[in-house]
Amino acid sequence: MLLEVGRIIKPHGIRGEVIVDLVTNRPEERLASGSVLSSDVGDLEVMQATPHQNRWIVAFAGIADRNRAEELRGTVLRAEPIDGEDDTLWVHELIGAVVYDVNGLFYGRVMEVEANPASDLLVLPQGLVPLTFLVTQEPGRVVIDPPEGLIEPRPAIEVVDYDPEWPQQFEAEASRLREALGDVAIRVDHVGSTSVPGLAAKPTVDIQVSVPDVYDREAYFPLMFGLGYEHTPDPAFPDYPFFGWPSAKAPRTFNLHVCQAGTETEQRHLRFRDRLRTDSNARDEYAALKRRLALECGNDIEAYIDAKDAFIKARS
Repeated sequence: MLLEVGRIIKPHGIRGEVIVDLVTNRPEERLASGSVLSSDVGDLEVMQATPHQNRWIVAFAGIADRNRAEELRGTVLRAEPIDGEDDTLWVHELIGAVVYDVNGLFYGRVMEVEANPASDLLVLPQGLVPLTFLVTQEPGRVVIDPPEGLIEPRPAIEVVDYDPEWPQQFEAEASRLREALGDVAIRVDHVGSTSVPGLAAKPTVDIQVSVPDVYDREAYFPLMFGLGYEHTPDPAFPDYPFFGWPSAKAPRTFNLHVCQAGTETEQRHLRFRDRLRTDSNARDEYAALKRRLALECGNDIEAYIDAKDAFIKARS
């Protein structure tokens, strides 16, 4: 079984080098000279690798110019497990995993794993959990048993009546985003339930920012951080990075989703919004569904989102 160990972000310079974002706790071994990484475009042999702003500049054999390097943009890199570490908790398997406790309460997703001499720490939106309190781990899911008072689970899902101030909140934040992002933001749209007049919603305004290249994170991540947004990784949606403001902690004022301009992902959210704006029956059905799911799902926002999926797909 091959492990995902990183992704090629973009070319670097004119000699064929690329910027690589790693999701492994063994970067020096993975990128040692002569190492071979698997990808959908074939095996890639590492010639040289240099750390660069929390990423790596890598030269691969046979990639000798910028045009060839450009063809590798977005390529996922994979490798076999390192000998003797089959039972290791791999960082890339933990980052983005949903976290529940032994009682089934939801704690969000793992944002990163922080090294610590006593015990590495799961970084969650609400705080830190030592890996010593991890009970079980499976692909995309972690169960913890923290002592009382260490960390709080997510609050219960709340669906409230429509607030006419939501569009004004969006417009004010959209102006701030457009000014800060400039040409990086091809369009900034109000999406989600708060964008539909009369629709009950969770009281967090959803914003969709369309960019020229969603994989060029250096073009917009620093700008988002400068505005006070916090990134929450979700491996299931690498093409749709999620940010929260004033942070990824709940409750938030804004949820912000970045997507590639002109893609089906971008258009699907706009179509669903516009359908609800013009179809009062669909709007009322959706409101009733959300209120029911909020009661059934408790604080499990992941289950809440999944349960709405069929309704959304059928109307977008």
